[in-house]
Amino acid sequence: MKKLLLSLMFVGLLATGCSLNGGNVIIKVNGQPITQADFDRTFDEWVGSSIFANNKDAVKNKDNMLYGIFKDKVVNELIYNALLEQEIKKRNIIVTKEDYEKEVERLVGIFGSKNELSAFLRAKGISSAKFKEMTTNELKVRKLADSISKTTVTEEDVANYYKKRKANFSYPEKVRASHILILADADEYAAELKKKNPEITEEELKKRVDEEMTARKAKAEEVLKEVKANPRDFAKIAKAKSDDRTSAKQGGELGFFSRKEMVKDFSDAAFSLPVNQVSGLVKSKYGYHIILVTDRMEAGVYPFSKVKGEIEQTLKTRKQMDIINGLLDALKNGANVEFVNKEYEPSELQQMIDNNEFDEKEASNQK
Repeated sequence: MKKLLLSLMFVGLLATGCSLNGGNVIIKVNGQPITQADFDRTFDEWVGSSIFANNKDAVKNKDNMLYGIFKDKVVNELIYNALLEQEIKKRNIIVTKEDYEKEVERLVGIFGSKNELSAFLRAKGISSAKFKEMTTNELKVRKLADSISKTTVTEEDVANYYKKRKANFSYPEKVRASHILILADADEYAAELKKKNPEITEEELKKRVDEEMTARKAKAEEVLKEVKANPRDFAKIAKAKSDDRTSAKQGGELGFFSRKEMVKDFSDAAFSLPVNQVSGLVKSKYGYHIILVTDRMEAGVYPFSKVKGEIEQTLKTRKQMDIINGLLDALKNGANVEFVNKEYEPSELQQMIDNNEFDEKEASNQK
């Protein structure tokens, strides 16, 4: 079900924006500057979300054809971003507070609760500020598409989509749980000590790490005793003592999750617990967890009534995307695009790609 959700951001356009604060200008789109900083930031985001995320340095090697390919795509995105921004401003398209709140309400309805939406965003590494920015940008682009041609989806379209892709709406067994985390990552703590004291010996480092990990385990054991003595106060204790401050604000609530959404040690413990039972200390790479399972959901398929609105939005988004693509082609054809830095010109980028040899074996290893 959530595969369809993040049409957030169904274009990815506007997600980075273009700088208007000066800097080293590399391109101008109808006079609007795109800076080297804009390019660098967007390039990093593209690589970071690709299969080469763990090998950024290799992609940034200018002798690698991958660099030329990514560079070409990023330049095009930045140009399209500028054109979209200009068109949105020209048509006086704005997103109101009510528009945003209505969209958040729709997303909460898809996930089942605010906590589950928050848990999903945390798992994807999307901050609340970034979520608001992305959602607002998507709403702007949707409004732009509708200002050109109002998009509609029929009941029959929605029903046929569900019937043909019913397997897409299946879900695995899930549990709903809360946790209290006492951080105890030895490697992370050792790195902190080395940063503060580069001259520390390995012997002293090991001693201090062992002492700290022992202290943190003792703290976790004390918190566990408190929870066992007062299980009804789990949320209150989590708010006060959990090192996972994001979930702590919700009383440790993590929402529903499948086995694959959590680290193995955590999932193994959570899925073995009966509902309303508190675990012992569960050690993961992050530290010590105390887990309370509050609900279970057997594997199954979401009913049509549950996903109807999501499918309707997905189909509508596809139509809007077609409208936006057509608009962008027209805007680009009529735009005054000036490549201030000639190395970003399409002909230069294509020559870079053509001149660099692509080592398929190396690329395969990078994946």
